Amino acid sequence: MAAPITDEDRAEVRRLHAAGQSRNQIARAIGRSSSTVSKIAREEGLRFEGGARVAPATEARQLDLAEQRRQLVARLYARASANLDRVEATEYVRVELLPTGRPVRLVSDEPPAQDERHHSQAIGSYLTSAARLAEIDAGNGAGEVRSMLTDLARGLRDAFADDEGSAGEG
Repeated sequence: MAAPITDEDRAEVRRLHAAGQSRNQIARAIGRSSSTVSKIAREEGLRFEGGARVAPATEARQLDLAEQRRQLVARLYARASANLDRVEATEYVRVELLPTGRPVRLVSDEPPAQDERHHSQAIGSYLTSAARLAEIDAGNGAGEVRSMLTDLARGLRDAFADDEGSAGEG
């Protein structure tokens, strides 16, 4: 069984490709098969036609994608924050549809347990996605970032689950 592809493999393929090396040259340099290099290149949106001639365009594309990832990370954090703000607000507002189809606006001090759980799941999802995008550019230690954010998301879910359990006891 072949060794799993690491973030270091991906980074090295991107770097060597940007330097204009061929698929076979990269494979030799990183000690992988050319098919593995092809797989990484395909996943990274890299092409081998033209070699050094397309290296500047490839580098520009990689920088553009990195900027897009940074913007997405910021947007994901903003969404997580907005969800948390809504759960922690002094008033929780939701709209429900009556059987007639007419919407009714409901205001309460706290969100219902189900809404709080859904917000918690959304927050966890946003943070996990942001961590995965950030780790592409982070290099070393990216796994620690993902682990920290995963632990944070798990803690939020557990806290909301505990609150839901105690709400049903009273």
